[in-house]
Formats: sequence, structure tokens, C-alpha cells
Amino acid sequence: IEGGVTVIFPTTEAFMAQHEVIQGWTERGATRRATEAAETMREQPVETQESRAAARIGWLSATAPLWPLGLARIAYGLLWWQQSKWKVPSDDFGRKSGGGLWYWVQQEIQYPTLGAYKDFLVNVMIPHWTFFGWMTLITETFIGVTLILGLFTRLGSLVAIGMAANITLGILSVPHEWGWTYTMLIMLPAIFLLTGAGRSFGVDAFLAPPLERAAATGNPLARLARWLV
Repeated sequence: IEGGVTVIFPTTEAFMAQHEVIQGWTERGATRRATEAAETMREQPVETQESRAAARIGWLSATAPLWPLGLARIAYGLLWWQQSKWKVPSDDFGRKSGGGLWYWVQQEIQYPTLGAYKDFLVNVMIPHWTFFGWMTLITETFIGVTLILGLFTRLGSLVAIGMAANITLGILSVPHEWGWTYTMLIMLPAIFLLTGAGRSFGVDAFLAPPLERAAATGNPLARLARWLV
């Protein structure tokens, strides 16, 4: 006792008891935090290659307004529809009259961009002309219908890219043809493919939500189909 004040020091047993209580609080708090962190991780979806691809496509769609792309898609589809109209089966696709598809294939043979492509035209396409004429008509009609309606737009765009690349390869060296025309013929469907342009002014806008829901349940057919719209 000093100056009327009593100083009491805890005993060793009391100190140890207090230490154990504090340690228990600390351990329980750490356990609780670890449990909360684990639950949070379980709630968060695991990022997969598929989810990253979907995020990239979603970013492209959000960056570019879809309605102008929808209008461009319809106009581009009309271009292919109009082009398919002069592939006339009754004229054997131009072989009888010397015009139409036959004329342009002869131009490609006369002014080849690649020797191998010329060999394909001469040795494969010409001997099976009617078959390839029908394939050209069906393919161009398919592109036109899918893009005008916005129905399975990504599939139609993919076919359009292949067809446009084929035309470009054949006609690029023909005199008075402008190469940039065919470059744009390839680039436009590439944009439609990346942005899902069929979801504006198109049937894909109605197909996409149910396909997304079905794909989320693990339906393999829906998972494939949702990438085509």
C-alpha cells in the first residue's frame, strides 16, 4: 500500500486462465473467418474456358449497339438473296447461255489467283458442274434466309465467311475487280458472328433465353445450339 492505493498483481494461475480465454476467442474468430471464406468461394462460380468465352462475346455485344448491326445483317442477307437469284437451274447455271455462274467461273480460270484453285475448278468443278451449281444456289439461299430472319445467325455468318472467302480467292485477280469489296464481304459476317447480331430484329432474340436456360441444366444439344444464335 502506497499513498492509500492498493496495487494487486494477478497470480500465475489467473494470468494463464485469462490467456486461455483470449486464445479461445482468437481461434474461434479465425475458424469463423475461414468458414465464411470457404462458403464465399463455394458460392462463386468456377471460371471456365466456356465462361471466359461467353464473357468476351458479352463484352463485344455490350460495346457495340446491336440495332445497327441488326439492320446491317438484314441488308447483307438481302445481298446474298439477290445474288442467289441469277443462279438459274433451267439454264444449267449459265452453261447453256454462257452467262451467270458459268461466265464468272470461266473468268476465274482465265485469271487465276492460285494455280491450285484453278486446277480445282478445271478438274473438279467443271466436270461436276450441275452439282456445284446446286450447291452454290443452296448455300447462298441459306445465307440469305438465316441473315434476313436472324435465325441461327452465327451459323449463317460462318457459312457466309467461307463462301465469301471462296469467291474472293477465285475472283481477286480478275481485271477491274476491287479487292476491298470482297474483304468487306468477309468482314461483315465476321462481325455478325462475334456480336450475335441476330438478337436484334431477329428470331434469335426469342431463341437465346430458353437455350441459355436449357444449357445451364447441362443439356448438350442446347449448349451447342446457343452458340449458333
